[in-house]
Amino acid sequence: MMSRVRADLDKMMGILEPLTEQEWGGLLVPHTYMGPVPAFVYAGGQLMDYGVHSWDIREGIGRAHALSADAADLLVPFMFIIWQSTVRASADLSPFTIGVTVTGRNAGSYRVSISDQGLAYEPGEVGDLPAVLEFDPAALVLTAFGRINGGTAKGDQALAERFLNLFYRI
Repeated sequence: MMSRVRADLDKMMGILEPLTEQEWGGLLVPHTYMGPVPAFVYAGGQLMDYGVHSWDIREGIGRAHALSADAADLLVPFMFIIWQSTVRASADLSPFTIGVTVTGRNAGSYRVSISDQGLAYEPGEVGDLPAVLEFDPAALVLTAFGRINGGTAKGDQALAERFLNLFYRI
């Protein structure tokens, strides 16, 4: 098994190491579930897979468990990309904007807008928005992956639930 893991790592590094800085963030490559994504998402995807699938294994065997803080904090920046890429094709994309706040090492507040163009996000103040979802890092990761229904909703509950039901689970 370790031989396979090492061979897979060597193959992945053989693909990623030659990329230029411009290609790392600007080269769009196909992803089976998420469509075209920047090349760096594949490296991030490996980290996401290790963090979330180890959680899946513990969940599957029925052990009491939690996602480690280090893994969750590391993955927070990728969760908005996950959401951008997993909007259901049948989703109602009538425009609205909500806030998302996250605690932990990558703490911040984000304005998340939905439109017929999909999901867009940017850091910003959220106090003026009709709904705000608050997450600790693990709750954000596991919610974005569709493993749990987590977070705390403030304000317009129907709008918060509309947002949370836009995505398919991966």
